[in-house]
Amino acid sequence: MKNRKVMRVVAIVLVALLAGGAVVSALIGALALAEEAPATQPRHRQEIKIEYLEDEQALQISQRLVYVNPSAERLEAVVFYAAGNLFRRQDALAAGADEFSAVFPGGYAPAGVDLRGVRFNGADADYGFQGEDELYLRVACDLGPGESGAFEFDYYLLLARCNAFQGAGDTDVRAAAFYFAPGVYDARYREFVVKRPLTFTRWLYCDAADFDVTLTLPEIYAPAATGEETLVGTERHRSTWRIEAAGAREFALSFGKRWRRSEATSEGGVRVTAWTGARGDAAAKAAARAVSLCEAWFGEYPVRSLDVVQSDCAPSAMVFPGTVWAPSALFGPGREAELGQVLRFAAAQQIFGMAAYAEPSADAWLSDSVCEYLSYLMLEEDEGRDAFLKAVNRDWVSELQMTVPGGLSVTSDAALMDRRTYDTIIRARGAVVMHELREAMGRDGLLAGLAAFARMGSPDRTLTEMDFVSALDAATGGDWEAFLTDWVFNVGEYVNQTIDWFE
Repeated sequence: MKNRKVMRVVAIVLVALLAGGAVVSALIGALALAEEAPATQPRHRQEIKIEYLEDEQALQISQRLVYVNPSAERLEAVVFYAAGNLFRRQDALAAGADEFSAVFPGGYAPAGVDLRGVRFNGADADYGFQGEDELYLRVACDLGPGESGAFEFDYYLLLARCNAFQGAGDTDVRAAAFYFAPGVYDARYREFVVKRPLTFTRWLYCDAADFDVTLTLPEIYAPAATGEETLVGTERHRSTWRIEAAGAREFALSFGKRWRRSEATSEGGVRVTAWTGARGDAAAKAAARAVSLCEAWFGEYPVRSLDVVQSDCAPSAMVFPGTVWAPSALFGPGREAELGQVLRFAAAQQIFGMAAYAEPSADAWLSDSVCEYLSYLMLEEDEGRDAFLKAVNRDWVSELQMTVPGGLSVTSDAALMDRRTYDTIIRARGAVVMHELREAMGRDGLLAGLAAFARMGSPDRTLTEMDFVSALDAATGGDWEAFLTDWVFNVGEYVNQTIDWFE
């Protein structure tokens, strides 16, 4: 389609806002090109012990990462995310005024990482934060090709009183990208690739890892997290939980003290647990129905349990492996249809974007454009063609006719956009591209192509746009690259058209 994977920058460059931050890279080693690493590597293992200190509004964390060198050369350092430091200064957030007030309704309060010690293979390690906002941590090591080594971190994560991806709100505590996660090593350019946090979509670019997490909370809290949660025991009004997740690209947890629990089960046996302030099991049933449709179309679902959490997150839902944070406002009266659409999207994203993993910022359309369209196909499946077309015309047509400066296309990097532009280009116009594919190859052909694309996913692989084209071709016996390319780059031509009714 186009050669978008150009040579990356060789030093961390922080040039964009939180609402549209650019990709940054951290270079280590020499400048000569390296051999490609083997296609399959043993997975990293994250062992994390967390205790919530309620009075201090902080997480006390001990983390041990068994890291496997994925390259064909010796590594002298590894670069990690330290996204919690985004909250250290108000100007580091750099969100728009409306978004900022939603995230900090009581005003800004500082937070971040208080790092107490770093070790590599049991010995104190040299380390240093990098970047203007100290969002990355470089730790010295000595690892040969394929060798494993243990990085250990002791730290406190101070949580702001806010409605962000890390924070304490009125009903819950949220922690995503809170641990030290290694960037993805690019063997071609001998550098670690890391991404600046975004507020409006997934951005953490990581290798898959196995997680073994121990979480200690005041007894009144209940956790919801990536993976399976098991109550280990209760002592002195504190409960200890063990959470395990295999082959996850990222790990997120939240816990609340005023949640009601309800459950439903998908047709394929996936357990959906809804933690909300609402009575009844409507949210659990809606999510289980969306999972069932994914099972019918794409086969076995990638997770065996899915948590839906009513959360003080703003301004929109956040989706992680095995868990969905949906803003509290969506659980109010009259918002059932909107919540249902959010849950359909989240159910699809457990497959496209997580199990079938694409680079979350550079190739966001391979997740969010697909999942946006699938959420409307699910609506069509349940409520019929008329409901589908009514929703499409309500939600996409104004976006199709909106002029977006900068020459951005559906395949542009999400880091170049703000929330409004992202919703217009990636979600609405990207969904229209999927609709044009459906009209050209038929609904069954598109679903077959998406199923083939999903089967390409594995914890050891990052899918690309050419994988997507190959899946469509294999499923239908056609040649779809030219058709897809034409629509990806020319769907913006709808700006110059009058659309009375879009079908």
